Parts: sequence; C-alpha cells; structure tokens
Amino acid sequence: MLLLPLLALSCRHHAPVTLTFVETTDTHGAFSECANDATVLRQMRQQLGDRLVLLDNGDNLQGTPYQYCSNRDAGQPNLTSAFLNYFPYDVVGVGNHDVEAGRDVLDRLCSELTMPIVCANVLDETTGEPYWKPYVVLQRHGYKIAVLGLLTPYVVTWVPERLRPGLRFEKAEDVAAHWVKLIREKERPDLLVGLFHSGWEPQEQNLPEDAPLGRENATKWIAENVPGLDLVFYGHDHRAKASKVVNTQGDTVFVVNSGCRGNNLAMAEVTLSRHQAPKIEVSLLPTQDQEPDKEFLALLQPYLDRAQAYQEQVVAELPVSIAPDDVFKGSCLWVDEIHRCQLDVVASLGMPADISLAAALSRQGGLEKGTLTVKDFFKWYPFENSLAVMEMTGNDVRKHLEYSYEMRNTIYNFDCAAGIRYQIDSNKPYGARVTIFGMDDGSPFHPDSTYRVVLNSYRSMGGGNHFVNGCGWAQDDIKAHRVWNSEEDLRSLMIEWAQAKGTMDAEPIGNWTVR
Repeated sequence: MLLLPLLALSCRHHAPVTLTFVETTDTHGAFSECANDATVLRQMRQQLGDRLVLLDNGDNLQGTPYQYCSNRDAGQPNLTSAFLNYFPYDVVGVGNHDVEAGRDVLDRLCSELTMPIVCANVLDETTGEPYWKPYVVLQRHGYKIAVLGLLTPYVVTWVPERLRPGLRFEKAEDVAAHWVKLIREKERPDLLVGLFHSGWEPQEQNLPEDAPLGRENATKWIAENVPGLDLVFYGHDHRAKASKVVNTQGDTVFVVNSGCRGNNLAMAEVTLSRHQAPKIEVSLLPTQDQEPDKEFLALLQPYLDRAQAYQEQVVAELPVSIAPDDVFKGSCLWVDEIHRCQLDVVASLGMPADISLAAALSRQGGLEKGTLTVKDFFKWYPFENSLAVMEMTGNDVRKHLEYSYEMRNTIYNFDCAAGIRYQIDSNKPYGARVTIFGMDDGSPFHPDSTYRVVLNSYRSMGGGNHFVNGCGWAQDDIKAHRVWNSEEDLRSLMIEWAQAKGTMDAEPIGNWTVR
C-alpha cells in the first residue's frame, strides 16, 4: 500500500522546473551604481525563492574610494561581503583585482561570506590542491547543478608575488578539461555551469598551444573545446554578451557576461526535466531604468560615510581641464602628469629613471579644472598598482611603443613615454611607426644602450603582453629586468606627490606626436 504514494512523491520530486540564473561581474567596488540591480535581484529572490540562482564573477575589491577604505578597515565587514551576503548570492567566483587587493584582504573577505567561493585553477602551493572549492553542487527541486570556477592565470603577469604568496595559478584550458570530465563522471549533474573570470577570446588569435599560461581570455575556447558544459557565465573583459557556441561534439553551449559596474544583469532561464537536455535561453537585462533599492542604499551608507572624509580631502589645484582621450592625439596632460609623478617619485627615493612609460587607465570622462580631491585621483588612477623600475634597451623601448600603438583600441594598453622625444607615423606598418629622435634633455638616444624605465607594476609583471609580444622577451625572463618595486600603491604616491606640488601643470610635456 505504501508503494503508490512513494512513486507519486518521486514523480513530483522530479517534475520539470524552470530556474533563473543571474550573474553580476566586475563591479570594481561601484556598489552604489548597483542599487538599480539590487531592486531587481531582491524582487526576484522574493518571487522565485530557490528557483533563483545568483552568481557573482569577481573583481569587486578594487575601483572606488569606499571599497579602498573598506579593505583597510578590518574592524567592519568588508563592503564586498556586505553586498554579496545581502541578497544573498548562491556562489561567487574570484577576479584578478580581488587577488590584487592582497591575501589579507581577500582571505578576510572569504571568511565573511555566507556562500561558497569556487575557483579550480588557483592552487595552494603547500598542498597542491585548489585553494578554494573547485566546484560546488547545488540541489534544486531534485536536480543537481554543478558550478565550476576558473580565474585567468594571467594574474601572475599583473600582481606582484608579495600580494599573492602561497598561490599557484594553472592554465585555465587544461584545468577546465580535467574538472569538467571529473564532474560529469562523479556528480552526474543535470546542469553544468561555468563561472569563469576570463574574457571571451584572446586578442592574439594565433596564440601557440604550448603557451605556458594559455589564453588570458579563454572562455570561447573552453566552451568550444571542452565538452560537457551547458552554460557559462564569464567576466573580466567588461563586454556584455549573450550568445551560444557549438562545441566539438556538436552540443550547444550558452554563454553570457553582464559587462561591468552593474550596467546589466546576465540572465539564463533554464528548464530542467528528466531524460531531456536542459532548455536554456540567455539574455541581458539592462537595469538603468529601475528605481534604486532603498534598503540596499541604507546598507551602503555607513561605508560611504566612513570613506567620505577621506575622499573629500583637498589634494591640489588643476589649472586646466584634462581628459584621457587626449592621449590619442599625442602628448597630453592626463598621462604626462603620471609621467612626471613617476619620474619625480623614483628620483626622490634614490632610484632615478631615464624614461617613464604610462597609459590612461580608463575612458570614463575627464577632470574639470579646479580643486582636486582624493576622489578625483580614483578616477584618474582607478587601480592599486604599485611602481616599478626596469632595465630596458633602447630597442626594447621602441618595440614596446610600437606594440602599444598597435594595442591603442584598449586604452589601458596604449603606453606612451616621457624622457624621450619621438613620433608615431600612423600611416606606416607595425614595426616601422615609431621614430625616436633623442632624450628629452637633448642627449642622443642609443638603441643598444640600457635605460632605467619607470612604469606601473601591472606592466612590469608582463600585463598587456608588451614585453612578450612587443619586445620578444620570454615571460620567465621579465622578472630579471625588474630592479625595484614600491611597497606603496601608485595612486597613494601620486596623491602625496600632488599635495606637495600644490598646483598641477598647465602644459603637457610635448615630447611626442602622432601624424
């Protein structure tokens, strides 16, 4: 008599169900800009309950003054953990800027989170095992959903070792193949989801298969070449996308990326039923027209209040308005003040440099003339890079600038130089565009001479591939060229430099042009 009720219960337990997956990524601490997202997410959580699976893909710990202050306030829960625990999220991934905040900040954040962190290709050097959970299995209405995390291993080319001690970063493509196969065989999930902090595809399409770090942006390759994934949420490249690809076995893999800073929510509606493949639809949901969530803003307010006094500190006077896009026209104040700062700082610390390399790091508007506060410097220099001095030959410098101009569509990879006089001829082919006339002081520039070059830590670690693809260095050789690193972040050094200066310069250096 008990058999029929048990069978009926089993059938109800495995009835088809539609789940809604939502991803945020790359907020860079701009949580006040996510208040519109919060309205939608809180409503969805209330309406859908456990039929909502909420995922975050990392890069939260750097980018705003209040996140910066929160990272340094161990007496309060981190702003990022307050954000993720609010809804709450179900699973979170790790971004490169989370690692760059430093192990102490990142580990403290992880201890505060109420949900699992997944990342399969970051290993504990002591044990050789993944430092975080490689994947988790969620149970929803009788169905098993596995979520696998990955982080671009190019962290090692951007983040100094002192900020990531004890961690080893493995090639994402190989790790994905291992864990997808293992999850399919061991867990037999009804749905396998990727949560990858790795962009869509590399800028270099002919990357050799034996490249030690693989692809910085490996999502497309993994989706197409690692059978077993059903749905992939990704981030890192800040490019919103909702699409699908067909993998090597002819199966469709759905891919979606919300973009950055809360501009969209990445959505996937997934219907699961027994003995049928998942039915998936992906989309992007813009949230700009939503009313900000008042409860969420109330959660943020204490963090904003604690950071307010810091970010409103007066730093210096700016005599003229400046904009990052001016760099495409030639020597410009936006980048030249970074050059002046870098050269002055290393000279004051007894490590003088001959040449400075720097880029505009963001295209998000400019700065109006008038009084500059600390908050303005977060716009001017949004990341906590430190400062480095490297030894480069004159030929290396020229090749670096050639590659930089080739990469100008990504503004943070378009380095320009101070300390030398040069010209870029845009009508010539790559490799023949840059002509260096001499040093700024009028002395000759020698291609075979070795110069000391000051630049940020991201670039000094190999970020942007300027040294590998531009100068032709091996990745493992980059470290040998570094002769000095600062302990303090470059933005803080720039604020101190500007405070001492009092009034910023009104004219660019004028040492290079584009024709």
